[in-house]
Amino acid sequence: MPNTDRKPPFEEAARGAYPRLFKAALVLVDSQADAEDAVQETLVKAWRYYEKFRGESSAMTWMYRILVTEAARSRRKRKAPAALDAIPETASAADGPDATAELDEQSRAVLAALRRLPRRQREIVSLFYLEELAYAEIAAALGVSVGTVKSTLHNAREAMRAALGVGERLKECRR
Repeated sequence: MPNTDRKPPFEEAARGAYPRLFKAALVLVDSQADAEDAVQETLVKAWRYYEKFRGESSAMTWMYRILVTEAARSRRKRKAPAALDAIPETASAADGPDATAELDEQSRAVLAALRRLPRRQREIVSLFYLEELAYAEIAAALGVSVGTVKSTLHNAREAMRAALGVGERLKECRR
């Protein structure tokens, strides 16, 4: 029997989900246009199958799962890795030119490191850090175990540390 406490009306669920789905899509696909397409396809499929949604997870988690599938289909169709260049910059001119330049440089380095992660690691990093989903929500969204989420996130962190030279900087600070 569906859990109606966790199943808001579709319009409400879609309205609340759109910004978060779009932000996640920007990390998972090639461009802003591809992100818009993936989110649109996600919402169309969610609308089409919403009455079959049983409410065993949140509507947001269910829609993330659809988005991940749509993003994978988009990448396969284009046969190109996700670029991540479409993520809007958040540096503010009010911070001053030095702070803005440093933030831009750090953002480029992080995006480049993210770009080199395998697809599954990018998905999990996106859902954990950008969307702030819990391990169980990520597992439900991707159809994997919580243990897989934890180990994949650990491996992604290690890869990011290595790519960004964080481990080396920490060693230097300890000297």
